[in-house]
Amino acid sequence: MTQLRLAASLAVLGLMFSGSAFAQQAVDASGPIDLRKVDPEANMVEELVVNARLPGPAWWKVSDADTTVYVLGVPALTPAKLEVDESVFKRRVDGANVLIMGQEADVSVVRLISLALAGKRYFITDKPMRQTLPPDLRARLEARLAAMKEKPDSMDEVKPAFAGFLVANGGEGGDVSIHLGGVTDAIRDIAKGKDLDKRPRIQNLPGYSLVDAIKSLGGAPQPLQELCLDAGLRQAESGQEGIKALAERWARGEVRQVVSADRGFQRCLASTPSIAHDLRDGRDDAVRAISAALKTPGKAVAVIELRSLLAEDGVLDQLRAKGFTVTTPGE
Repeated sequence: MTQLRLAASLAVLGLMFSGSAFAQQAVDASGPIDLRKVDPEANMVEELVVNARLPGPAWWKVSDADTTVYVLGVPALTPAKLEVDESVFKRRVDGANVLIMGQEADVSVVRLISLALAGKRYFITDKPMRQTLPPDLRARLEARLAAMKEKPDSMDEVKPAFAGFLVANGGEGGDVSIHLGGVTDAIRDIAKGKDLDKRPRIQNLPGYSLVDAIKSLGGAPQPLQELCLDAGLRQAESGQEGIKALAERWARGEVRQVVSADRGFQRCLASTPSIAHDLRDGRDDAVRAISAALKTPGKAVAVIELRSLLAEDGVLDQLRAKGFTVTTPGE
């Protein structure tokens, strides 16, 4: 793999780091990884996972005696073009005190390319990668490479985690095909639009450094490297309809189907503990911002990544623990 191809792959890898929350525990490099300890998004709060009744995506409500915060859960990834019923969002954001936009990645293409060209040690392996793999994982990788019309040694230069990303998002020709969705940008545009009677103040919560996140993944221990390759292969092998179909289900309010789908390479990212601190801060920032919005009578709107919203100890779970009333889309 050339450095140019690696640079392009890293730029696309950035799109995968959209709003996931990560664990704080250190990975034990001596053996298999227990995802129950390292992946805080593995388990959802079942009573919060409810399909929508109204047209369009699902909404939750957090309320106290005199304020309601309408919370829209958004997927981490969506296609660039996605038809979404905006009627409910427009009605709720019109006259809202504040629109809270949850944590997003700080993407610097210049820094990504610089990292790929100058930070080779993060991504390139000294020993041919396939020689480091258990036999079953190696066999699955070689089968996938054959399906992609690639040579068995075509990824031997890169670490397993990045091989997992490439096979997860490569077509039969090996080209990365993932797209960055425009849902959050579209939401901001609506909130700034002139067709609202009263436009809300927009509060963008702090982001996190994508470059630092990529460095962390590049330095992951071998068990996590293998988990990431397995996750990428699972995504490629599953034959699931992909990001477009899941995004369309989200747009129809089919929450259960979205959160129950195989997470593919997202499972790798959500099991990378070294970037946990900044991303868990993002979850806590959302809880604090919604709690603060509830102090002003009236209504507010928040837009939070779906799994972060619904996970155990996630945003809604924490708000319930604080004594606020949480209403699901089905109520």
